[in-house]
Amino acid sequence: MWQWVTVYINSIVERYNEINNRYMDIVIIGGGPAGMSAALVLGRSRINTVVLNTENARNSISTHSHGFLTQDGKHPSEIFSIAKRQLEKYPSVNYKKEKALSLEKTADGFLIKTDLGSYTSERVILATGYRDNVELLGITGLSDVYGKSVYPCPFCDGYEMADKKLGVFGDAISAPMFSKIIAHWSKDVMVFTNGDKVTDAELVKNLELNGIEIIDKAIKELIAEEGQLKQVVFHDNTIVEREGGFLADTKSSESVNFARQFNIPTETGHFGMEIYTVNDNNETDVKGLYIIGDARAGWTGVAESVAEGASVAKMITHQIIEERWKS
Repeated sequence: MWQWVTVYINSIVERYNEINNRYMDIVIIGGGPAGMSAALVLGRSRINTVVLNTENARNSISTHSHGFLTQDGKHPSEIFSIAKRQLEKYPSVNYKKEKALSLEKTADGFLIKTDLGSYTSERVILATGYRDNVELLGITGLSDVYGKSVYPCPFCDGYEMADKKLGVFGDAISAPMFSKIIAHWSKDVMVFTNGDKVTDAELVKNLELNGIEIIDKAIKELIAEEGQLKQVVFHDNTIVEREGGFLADTKSSESVNFARQFNIPTETGHFGMEIYTVNDNNETDVKGLYIIGDARAGWTGVAESVAEGASVAKMITHQIIEERWKS
């Protein structure tokens, strides 16, 4: 009985201390490859850091993750579990399954409110990434194959789809242009614009010259077996057999709008994506606010995100060293 009471009291004390001792040198919002990589370097630098993560990763629907040395072929959740476990070694890093609800600038830094409380910090790293909204494409059956045989990134999954009968799905501009890249992995590529008419005759001619056919009929549904694309069915009941494919546009959007609220300037990046403007340290024009990974550029890939997270953590460490050095 008394043992149970002691455990209960200790849990209350721990919770009280947790809620009332939330100042951190750095708050990392987002626990994907970029955020966890930054946390690892900051932990090794013995900097007081917290990682806030909802554990709702963009790549969780994928069957495997590719292109990341030593982790090639592992499921994203396995890579995340390893990262989370390795952070436990560093007492200055606290990993929290919490959702950041708001981010405010204060006189001393930032106030971050979550679903479980709040944190104050001099610096914040946004590593919140993007989320895909493929349902907005309006293609019945797409969600059944997305991440299993239809993908957004050829560098991530092109090798596994090489030499197969592939389809590229998108509008009349993005899909034909994207098919040029996909054709590097397979010589049997067809473009499906789902009713969007391609009006650029020169573009059509150029694709035909490279063996790529454009079908602009409206798609009725995708037929699959256990996530593997088999057929593209059109509203006129014609059918085209395909073994997989790629999306030229996943209708992705930012997971949070914190950077928007701070009016961080943007510029146009690859494939016309809007990316946030940062300096060489990934710091925005708001002092102490950094943006890395997909949160900055929309799509960076696992390896690039890990590298960016490590880089920003090193630069922040140098900044903190200079601030604390007495001269």
